[in-house]
Amino acid sequence: MAIFKPTIFQDISGSVGNVTSYKVGKTQIARGKPGFVKDAKTPEQLKQRARLSLITKLRRRFLKILSVGYCSPSGKICANCFTRDNIHKVNADDVENPTVDLLTLSLSGGGLRLPLIEAEVNKEKRLVTFRWKQQPLMPFMAKEDRLMGVIHEREEKKSRLVELGTRGTSGEEEWSLPEDWDVNQLVVYGFAVSANGQNASGTLGLLETNGDA
Repeated sequence: MAIFKPTIFQDISGSVGNVTSYKVGKTQIARGKPGFVKDAKTPEQLKQRARLSLITKLRRRFLKILSVGYCSPSGKICANCFTRDNIHKVNADDVENPTVDLLTLSLSGGGLRLPLIEAEVNKEKRLVTFRWKQQPLMPFMAKEDRLMGVIHEREEKKSRLVELGTRGTSGEEEWSLPEDWDVNQLVVYGFAVSANGQNASGTLGLLETNGDA
């Protein structure tokens, strides 16, 4: 609320935008409207809001992974990177039910080259097996680069980071699913991080499981 001595606005009452002016005795008073919000109205504004809402929900599933994949302990920096890399992947034609192909999500980013990682799921044994191949020395890759696997469970909305090995050697790593995870609800990813944790590659979408045999 503000009390002022009016000049050209003397004796004015009513609202302009989110401000209401009125007179009490000889005193002119201006007060802001509570809860005044400029809401999204155009179709594109509504779509962008829907995209951002879905990306925000997805980001919460990968918080620990993003700090490694985007090489920063700052939650704000990781959130900005994740949003930047993924918001354009969201289909918001139906603003009430936006969708995204989880296998295309970026969980990491930087100047390193993509690693050579594969994954398979043994549903009977409830195992995720990662396999990776040694890569030759080239710009933007080093034999000491650390290889990472990520397993996401869609229904539980949880993710785990598994350190696999290094780029300079071939190898294999098995990971057992937690008891409460559904083997038909998995999305598996991979990426590389420099030995000092200051740089990373983009993200490989390795596989997604469903109810098929």
